[in-house]
Amino acid sequence: MNARSRIAATAGAAALTLAAMAGAPAANAASGWIAAPNGLVGLPENITVYAPGAAGQVVSIGFQIGAAALTQQTTIGTNGYGALTFTPASAGTYTINGLGTAVSAGSTQIQVAAMPTYTVLLAQNAITQGVTNPLQVAVVAPIGTLQPTGTVQLQTGGNGSNIGAPVPLTGQFSTSTSTATVGFNPTQGGPVALQVAYSPASAGQLASTSPISQPSASTALQTVALRWPANLYTGTQTVLQAVLGNNIPDGTAAFTMDGYGISGSIPTVNGIATLQWAPPAGGIHTIAVAFTSSDLRYSGVSSQVVNVQGARATDSIVVDPPTTAPWSIAAPVIVQAGTSVTLVGTSKSGTPVVFSENGPCVISGVSLQALSAGICHVTAVSPGNAGLAPGSQTYTITVNAAPTKKR
Repeated sequence: MNARSRIAATAGAAALTLAAMAGAPAANAASGWIAAPNGLVGLPENITVYAPGAAGQVVSIGFQIGAAALTQQTTIGTNGYGALTFTPASAGTYTINGLGTAVSAGSTQIQVAAMPTYTVLLAQNAITQGVTNPLQVAVVAPIGTLQPTGTVQLQTGGNGSNIGAPVPLTGQFSTSTSTATVGFNPTQGGPVALQVAYSPASAGQLASTSPISQPSASTALQTVALRWPANLYTGTQTVLQAVLGNNIPDGTAAFTMDGYGISGSIPTVNGIATLQWAPPAGGIHTIAVAFTSSDLRYSGVSSQVVNVQGARATDSIVVDPPTTAPWSIAAPVIVQAGTSVTLVGTSKSGTPVVFSENGPCVISGVSLQALSAGICHVTAVSPGNAGLAPGSQTYTITVNAAPTKKR
């Protein structure tokens, strides 16, 4: 049997505590059990069902959190095991029950933590007084499959004073990135410090605030302006945009760094051309965009000196079960069949550590349970944050057979 349990969220450096839940499977439980890991909103997890009395049958498993409920089905194999994938959509305590012919599997509870987010403001380097300048906002869930929902609020950078009304997230950039356009009409010239605060629509995601951007305002009408994020990292994909001024007809834009082309001609659509790009080197550089309208009546160049930071570091993880020494990916970890280990992980980013397992073990809540002799591979993953990329480490667990009892 190769029981798999993919996700179990554990304590993070942000003092997130996920207690081990009752109903964990015992290696000798003949009637059945459900091994469900603690999780993270939006992150799919595999759940193992042991129901030998329903071998060869399709069974239903129920999931309930508060008043919300759903069911999923899985087929129990001839060995008594079944598996299904579940993606939590809400944070809190889920009760998972075997239904119908799988009622002998009993029930268990898991804790699901909210997904961390980070917010990015893309502001053009030159904005115009007396008109509403569109600024681009992105809210990112670092891992998982659910996009952030809620509103974003433009604010004065540093003191958090609101500018205008909240704007709902309505756009989509990638699987787990939501976007919105916020308007800003500067009342005075010169650099303006701006930030954006994200407010989630539910407890399933955590709030976040963007780094401060400082566009420069003037009364001059712009043919084209360069829009870029406040922070750039070597080798990390980002977005650059050319934004046309009021009443400038569409055309094409081309981007350069230090005078060398980093794109071909990109058509503007509704006044915007977008380039996905990863800075190749850190340090001080000049990014520019050159625009020409389709009717050849308008052209212009906008440039910006930027400080590209070094490569975005990977979030570091420490796995330190309370009854053993801290784990190392290069050191043996040995457990005995029929025993369990409480998984406790912390990350440098302070976001939850998430565990997955492959082998003759299961994860129930935060408990890694060794079912039989063999090799288990336990992978710890952290979502990271705006400055730290998601981290991942895999540990090799040797499960020794339980000692034979003398008769």
